[in-house]
Amino acid sequence: MAALVSYLSARNGITAVASDFLRFKSQTLIDYMDGQWSLLTDNNLDTEQEYIEAARGAVNTFAASLVRSSTELIFAVDSSGNVMMTSDAESGESKFYPELTGDPPLHGGEWTSSLKLNNQRRVAYVDSFAPWGWTFYVTEVWDSFYSPVTRIAILIGVIGAISLTLALIFLFVATGLIAKPLEGMVKAIEGIIETMDLKTRVPIMYKDETGRLAHSFNMMTDSLDKANVDVKNFALRAVVAHRKALLAQKETEEAKEREQNLRVLFQKYVPQSVIDLNIKRVGQELLTGENQFVSILMSDIRSFTSITEKMAPQELVDSLNRYFGKMVDVIDHYGGMTDKYIGDAIMALFGAPEKKEDDVLQSVFAGLDMLTALHEFNMEQEHLGIRPFKIGIGIHYGGVTAGNIGSEKKMDYTVIGEPVNMASRLEGLTKYYGIPLIISETVRRRIKGKVEARLLDKVLVKGSSMPMPIYSVTRELASDKSVVWETFAAGQKEYYDRNFPGAQKEFLNTLKAYPDDRPARIFLERTLEFLKTPPSDDWDGSFRHDTK
Repeated sequence: MAALVSYLSARNGITAVASDFLRFKSQTLIDYMDGQWSLLTDNNLDTEQEYIEAARGAVNTFAASLVRSSTELIFAVDSSGNVMMTSDAESGESKFYPELTGDPPLHGGEWTSSLKLNNQRRVAYVDSFAPWGWTFYVTEVWDSFYSPVTRIAILIGVIGAISLTLALIFLFVATGLIAKPLEGMVKAIEGIIETMDLKTRVPIMYKDETGRLAHSFNMMTDSLDKANVDVKNFALRAVVAHRKALLAQKETEEAKEREQNLRVLFQKYVPQSVIDLNIKRVGQELLTGENQFVSILMSDIRSFTSITEKMAPQELVDSLNRYFGKMVDVIDHYGGMTDKYIGDAIMALFGAPEKKEDDVLQSVFAGLDMLTALHEFNMEQEHLGIRPFKIGIGIHYGGVTAGNIGSEKKMDYTVIGEPVNMASRLEGLTKYYGIPLIISETVRRRIKGKVEARLLDKVLVKGSSMPMPIYSVTRELASDKSVVWETFAAGQKEYYDRNFPGAQKEFLNTLKAYPDDRPARIFLERTLEFLKTPPSDDWDGSFRHDTK
């Protein structure tokens, strides 16, 4: 700001002084011309061309005497742009400035800083002499006129660059001095997390805010260390008291096992719902798995890699956090447990660790509401100018092994078994059929009559040897979609009965009612192939998917 003000002040000052000087020269020249004209008129010679030329020559000589530098130029032009007089006699011969044609300036003269002559920028004071019809220009080259200002600007730039360099050096040094104790605290925190040693202390390097922060951190770890000791002592006393009570009931061995199992359990991080359930259990039951029938929901974001390539890291993290927040809220609302995040995918369980009578139905409701929540999320994305997400959801019901699975250092409550893989396969099929939510036959049987289900296909997924019907679902079937589902179902019946001409007709009717129906288009393509090459006698109508 100071440099800008200095530059503008210098320029304005120089402009004011120099323009007054040019104006003085112009007025001096006008006064001289008035004198020459008066001599002509007083002696009745103003019509004699010889005397007029002599007067003009005197004016030309006088103008040349006013010039004080090689870059200064004084000249006059008539209304056609012809040079009638110039202080530079050599350049004045046969000169013509078409850009200077026009009426003489009004109000006795004017100043300009943008006069262009022969591609050279000049500053000028312009005035006129009416008796001869001349317009006078007292000019100076723009660079010469403002050369002091240019030197000031260069000096200011050099000083500014030096000042900025010194400021950056000071900034880096100061930042390093400030960051050094903070780095020490970060390393101390990381060491505590890795070793769980609360006796670690941070060195106090300065007697300032960072020093007070390090001192406060040391006080905090000291208090936590004391609290940790108190907790251990309390736990020890509780174990001793519990052991005594069990000894009184002649259950010494069971008490030792319970103490060890509880100690192992609470050293692991598990979901709250799992803790609430296992805290009621005792003995070896905590460490062993159990067979359960659960509904497994798998959800994945479509084309996530291409999405990440077009988003800034912070923008991507914020979007994922909002997306996961909305999806998990829906899962929790319907009594499900978010088992894990697999990159951008979500695996949720309904029926483990706690089983309810309507777990399967609640998992389907959760999947449908996740699609509704996704629509709301994408409206937010559009408002923020961010690319929307598309997801696929697969839901399967089956028997799994549930329990605390992992190693001695890290353990998670989860489920394992073929139904988990099947739910993942169903989620992958949503891309092929263009349907965002697909359920298995085992799920459909348990929700029959409670939601509307549409048979999509009979498939053999990778790793499976038995055909399995798959379905799309909706809470309520709109009247326009009812026609589509009915004609599609009629086409499937003809298709599985090997009546491929009849199937073709029904699938075409389906696409006529709803051209974007991806399943109908898939079956129509298969039907056309079978019309050309009929299937073998052992064909059962199923379609094999060899990719995951």
